[in-house]
Amino acid sequence: MKETHLFILWENARYKEKEILEDIEKNFHIIGLYNMKWDKETFSQNLSRFYGTNLPKNSDKETHCGNGEFLLIIVEVDNPKYEKRDTSKGQKIVNINMFDKKAYYRNLTGGGHRVHATNSETETNHDLTLLLGKNIKDYLKDLDRNKEVQIINLEQELIGKNGFKSVEEMFYVLNNCVNYTIIRNYETLPEEIYVNEHNDIDIICNSYEDVAYVLNAKKVFPEEYRIHYKVKVEDKFAFFDLRYVGDSYYYYQMEKEILNNRKYNEKGFYTISEEEYFYALTYHALIHKPKFAKDYKERLKKMNPTNIKLETEEDFIQILNQWLINKGYSITKPIDKSVAFNIENAKKFDNFLLYSPLLENEQLKQEKERLESEKQQLTNELDKITNSRSWKITRPLRNLKNRINKGK
Repeated sequence: MKETHLFILWENARYKEKEILEDIEKNFHIIGLYNMKWDKETFSQNLSRFYGTNLPKNSDKETHCGNGEFLLIIVEVDNPKYEKRDTSKGQKIVNINMFDKKAYYRNLTGGGHRVHATNSETETNHDLTLLLGKNIKDYLKDLDRNKEVQIINLEQELIGKNGFKSVEEMFYVLNNCVNYTIIRNYETLPEEIYVNEHNDIDIICNSYEDVAYVLNAKKVFPEEYRIHYKVKVEDKFAFFDLRYVGDSYYYYQMEKEILNNRKYNEKGFYTISEEEYFYALTYHALIHKPKFAKDYKERLKKMNPTNIKLETEEDFIQILNQWLINKGYSITKPIDKSVAFNIENAKKFDNFLLYSPLLENEQLKQEKERLESEKQQLTNELDKITNSRSWKITRPLRNLKNRINKGK
């Protein structure tokens, strides 16, 4: 059994390049060597996208690693062995053939992170796609094993740095770098990616930050809770809503299952399963919208995967109510404040489907609104009194009474 992995010797580790390469040759099969060069002015931007961490220009990491030419070493690992190791993201199960050598090379170069290595083929897929524009399968398919491995000089940025050349390229990168699912309105993709009925691509992913970095996406709105992004493709902009597990757009277990059950569409992207599409869209139309719109109703009637006749709004509430119960899901209020939450429709579902804080928060909100209304009414009444003619005429008498009372 073999796995494909890679090492990177950043500029500040290359003074040990000869020693490290000799050790790699003893322990792995080198199948690719690339002397990579990024633009120094945008090196930190490439580094941010590669590691999925916001790094300002001339950051400590950039200074630590260096922003000059670096060496990419692609290797094959025979008989990979996986065990638990302490990583920067906690204890993980990793390929220890790679992980332990990475630790050794880092120690050899003075500690820190001057040497990068992949812990799994999933990570290799991510790194190769961004660095060379090819996943493992396509890289190996194009590999000429009859040629002696020599260092190839490559002066190229991460794929998508200045936008993607095509919609297909963008989805290729998404498919190989992150776990995502398009949750609705994918029927006209990729042909109508720029302008369609709702003018954006709604996805669920594990991490919206990771997706934003991979796509080199830019926020459209400044509010922290807004997850509406734009991505440059073919010198135009495609718009994404990056929903993520834990954002309460749907119940977190429902979001996880949507990701787990995703289907690969022959057009080149991942979509929600048919059953989940119907119920997630029904939920969206009933809970995320101020009212159950006619166009959603007609669309859902055509999608109906059951033998139950659906005509009224109550019919859709009833069938969704039962599905949520069967799945063990709840109704949740999205973190994204720009998403409507139809509390009146939510109350029509079984009470235990609603997180109690939702009802408590709604009750508190209503009580606060009632008190504010009463306060405003009292303020208005007081203003009327203090501005009235009789109040002004009797003011001297009231002042005299106050002086007498103080004198007592």
